[in-house]
Amino acid sequence: MGVPYKMFECKRKYFSRLFIFAFLTFTFLIISNLRSDDSKIPLTKKKINDIKISSVYFCKTDSRKKFDRFLEANGTYDYLRFDSSEYGPGSEDIPLTDQIRIKNGKIPNYLKNKKKIFFALNIFNNEDIIPYIIQEITLLIRFLGPENVFLSIYENGSHDKSKELLLEFKSFLNGLDVRFSLKTEDLERPENYHNVEYLAEIKNRALIPLEEEDKKGYKYDKIVFFNDVVFCKNDILELIYQSDLQKSDITSPLDIHAAGNDKQLNFTNNWVARDLDGYEINGNISNLIKHKESTERYNQGLPIQVQCSMNGVSVLNAAPFYGDEPIRFRRSKLDTNECSASEYSLMCNDFWTKGFRRIVVVPNILVAHKKENVDLIDNNYQTFIDKNVTLPEIIAYVDGPKLIQCRELVKNNTDTPVNVIKWVKYTNDETKVM
Repeated sequence: MGVPYKMFECKRKYFSRLFIFAFLTFTFLIISNLRSDDSKIPLTKKKINDIKISSVYFCKTDSRKKFDRFLEANGTYDYLRFDSSEYGPGSEDIPLTDQIRIKNGKIPNYLKNKKKIFFALNIFNNEDIIPYIIQEITLLIRFLGPENVFLSIYENGSHDKSKELLLEFKSFLNGLDVRFSLKTEDLERPENYHNVEYLAEIKNRALIPLEEEDKKGYKYDKIVFFNDVVFCKNDILELIYQSDLQKSDITSPLDIHAAGNDKQLNFTNNWVARDLDGYEINGNISNLIKHKESTERYNQGLPIQVQCSMNGVSVLNAAPFYGDEPIRFRRSKLDTNECSASEYSLMCNDFWTKGFRRIVVVPNILVAHKKENVDLIDNNYQTFIDKNVTLPEIIAYVDGPKLIQCRELVKNNTDTPVNVIKWVKYTNDETKVM
């Protein structure tokens, strides 16, 4: 009995060890296979923070880097970072009890929630600048955090490679933890059209996801509405920062173009922008502002208050875009004597009517509609750095003008307004700025 028992015991140990070895081998292969196939799982999204990406070439020049250090001094944008516990650029609006809690490491829940930002962008025949826009917007989303941003891009009727580039970007975004809507259409201008009415409709299509998000329970604090301009990440961060600091409802840079043989920088959006006297803002950026009280601030590179400004890109208070009568881009009301102005001008006027009247230009942020002009912008950075600032950064708001200049676009099938200027009321009798 002894020998067979020992043989049985040896076989049992052998098969036992063999089973354990086989089990461990099988488990190792399963784990290895899962790891190797992890990137193929369709529900898995890569984090945008894991994407290696740097700024575009004109945002990496020596002068631009120096300007960025100037903008970022004292951690200006730190509160906007997705991983920051700060909510705003200052603590003056935070109750003292909460300030004490913060110092003790107890952050109130309302300060843990970052402001939500809706990026809206229209594209039309922009293949030359789309790569630069995509690059810097991706950097912005990464900085602000994908959980705090929604990106809406609407393109229509392009005849260049805009659609192709955007579809490639869409494929890229599909693999990331980014919430977005990217729509391309073949819609073109009709044979008979009014330019403001047509452009208002196109711009509003970029805002359709805002309504869809609202139905899902997502609301946004700010809308950053982009035109076809080139910019750097910090340009947009500065506009967002100033909109917070100044508590402004519309915050814009200066959009510029080259003028004359010596390629002076001239302001572009003169059809829309109006100063606090109601006059058209027009001319060379070195001598742009005529409103007396605003001139000193402008010359020191400080933000200034205006009646209207939506230049290339604007940071908008999202509040008036919600509610029973939400603001949208529009044409002038044909059943009234309302001046047939730009869709941007009319949006400013609607902001005033609804009581959102803090409108600001940030003169040290320049954007261009053509990449050929980025070198001209680059030449101005040192000028902004060298300015002698003696006035406070925060604007002391004053009431708006009673009347503003208006140049109408009446005829169809043209984008050129008339040269005749008329003075018009732009809101109800109330122009008080609180």
